[in-house]
Amino acid sequence: MPRSFWKLATVALGMLVLAPTSAGADTYSVFSCRDPLGAANPASGWAGSHTGEGVVTNNCMSGGGLAAVLPSPTPAGDASGTWQFEAPAGTRIVRVTAKRTTVGLKKSTQTFDLAYALETNFGLPGTSTLETCAPSTDSSCVTDLTGLVDKQGLNGGTLSFRALCTNSGGVCSGSLAVNVAQVNVGLLDPQAPSIANTRLLDDGDTSGTLAVGFDAADIGSGVYRSIVKVDGKPAQTSPFAPAPCADLSPADSDPYQFNVPAPCPRIATMARAAVEAGSLPPGPHGVEIAVEDAAGNETTVYGPVEFPRLNAIAGSSAADALTGRLRMWFVKARNRGRSYTNRYGTRVVTRGILRTRRGRGIQGARIDVYHIRNGKRRLLKTGLKSRAGGKVTLILPLDVDTRTIEYAYRAVRPGKITSRQRLHLKVLRKGKVFRRR
Repeated sequence: MPRSFWKLATVALGMLVLAPTSAGADTYSVFSCRDPLGAANPASGWAGSHTGEGVVTNNCMSGGGLAAVLPSPTPAGDASGTWQFEAPAGTRIVRVTAKRTTVGLKKSTQTFDLAYALETNFGLPGTSTLETCAPSTDSSCVTDLTGLVDKQGLNGGTLSFRALCTNSGGVCSGSLAVNVAQVNVGLLDPQAPSIANTRLLDDGDTSGTLAVGFDAADIGSGVYRSIVKVDGKPAQTSPFAPAPCADLSPADSDPYQFNVPAPCPRIATMARAAVEAGSLPPGPHGVEIAVEDAAGNETTVYGPVEFPRLNAIAGSSAADALTGRLRMWFVKARNRGRSYTNRYGTRVVTRGILRTRRGRGIQGARIDVYHIRNGKRRLLKTGLKSRAGGKVTLILPLDVDTRTIEYAYRAVRPGKITSRQRLHLKVLRKGKVFRRR
């Protein structure tokens, strides 16, 4: 066969790059022989086969395409070259776009004995032909095909490009080459991931990071990424695996573009998703964690929950909580004083009130209690809560020594301290100031 024929069959596609077709709900794209950015990429998922004198070659990584060639002369009825794509388990082929070129098809005054065909198998006996060209006298196809092919609304299990000899009574005349590149197969994955063993690893109240553990599985495109939603809108995503479980074109609006048919792992065990309070705008938010497969199907893992949480009982308004001011005092001190001298072994009671600027008590708010001794500040109590009317009471241990006690209120948890009060306690033992070293 002339060298020029093979060269033409390989490069006839030119340099045109197909614009990616956006995936709809439950669908994702698999690119072969050039990705959305125009870079060469492999033909994962495509299998070549031939009969008789047929030849199939994969030139995708060198800038060409998938070639199926019938040389001349060809034994009758015993030659074909086929490239076939099979949908992974749990998925169906719903569309295909590609740039295909034929070399060798020409109008004939007789029945033509070489043909090109694009076919799909709908899961029923036989196949369905999406496109064909055998330019005989009664055919609408009169010459070689060039440019784009775009087939939508499919529902197939396989997809194939073929070059074949159709003459059952003699030798096929001439030669034929079919080249297919820049292929974009759309796959439907109708089932969302399943979730098991969900567990709260950290409520974030102290650490500032809400973390959830879980196991996930998906029978189609695979477990793709976790999604954190804030107030109902996606705020951050985290993939479960590296490439090929990664969007081929992160800059565009379609995150479901890959270069393998089943790009992501079927199972993700001991998975973890987290959101940091510091990454969110100030104030309480509704936070939800979900898992998504590579087709965009979602399953909620945890939430929605309030995070950071408003530091008050349900029914309190954010405006009230954010203006809360804490006041504390020693019960036995004069005029509700903030300094008090006590004998060692005598019970000390502190009280206070948490109110808004309007004077309304804030109920159910947690107060953190820090003890400051010898210049060191330690958090010793986190379970103190305000009661009805915003009232607060804390009885100190009998063996307490001299120290400063800081009561800290955070309008949202986790969050910064929005109001604090310090009380200074001096403890005497045998007439002397008692302070442990």
